[in-house]
Amino acid sequence: MVRRAAESVPEPDAAEEEATGAVDDSPGASAEGGRPGYYIAAIGRALAVLDAFSPERPELALRDVAAAADVTQPSALRIGYTLVREGFLVRNPLTKGYRLGPKAISVGMATLGSMTLPEIAEPYLVDLRDRTGETVKLAIHHGATVVFVSRVPSLQHPSSAHHIGTRLPIHATSLGRAILARLPEDDAERLVAESAEAQLTARAPSREAVLAELPRIRERGYAVNDQGTSLEHRSVAAPLVGPDGAVVGAVNLSVSAHRMSAKEMEATLAPEVVADAEAISAVLPPDVQGRGWS
Repeated sequence: MVRRAAESVPEPDAAEEEATGAVDDSPGASAEGGRPGYYIAAIGRALAVLDAFSPERPELALRDVAAAADVTQPSALRIGYTLVREGFLVRNPLTKGYRLGPKAISVGMATLGSMTLPEIAEPYLVDLRDRTGETVKLAIHHGATVVFVSRVPSLQHPSSAHHIGTRLPIHATSLGRAILARLPEDDAERLVAESAEAQLTARAPSREAVLAELPRIRERGYAVNDQGTSLEHRSVAAPLVGPDGAVVGAVNLSVSAHRMSAKEMEATLAPEVVADAEAISAVLPPDVQGRGWS
């Protein structure tokens, strides 16, 4: 499961303590680096169990619950019983394992429903950047253009000049071609025809070449831009797909053309980009805010 980098937790100040009558003299467990008495260990253990679920791990056995909460199996059984009783977990009657229950799903969907596409994608984009060391971007389609709406720059290598808000013809970029490949054929042809003819570099493909390539992009799940927008960079992109099957945007990763060949990029980085796009797509709510439109 992708997680954001840990953030410092604000502690109650003196005025808050006085107003609530809270005192720091309880013998309870303490969070590492925090104040004794404010951290409720039982809640922390229950949340650790909920956090252990992922798309790759939809069911936990009792021993998994115990490992996630760092408790014995008898204690894990009580945690599981409580979470089932409150609706956050359900018990599989065949395997006796635990799955997320309706309350956990409702809380997750309510949270995702209030977030925009860039907000949902951000931790996944950061994780992809950290795994690969390369610059990662998110774009949506706006008519016959793509608009960069999120960017996580490489910490190790100089990145491209495309920043948030940059607009490019939809057929000219790996992001745009990944989106086009998931659109209905008529819509893709219309947008390519409406897309501004821009020979950004000598290696930029023509509109006809882009249309001919779309079936292959659709089949393999990613699009490649080999120095078509900048002679300094290559990129690989994969589409983001909502629960209704409609494409809502795309994620790409760019590398220096001097450091990596197109063949090496496809072999090593394309699978990472596709996996990241699929992970984001799996958590998108219906009609996510900030999605692209044709």
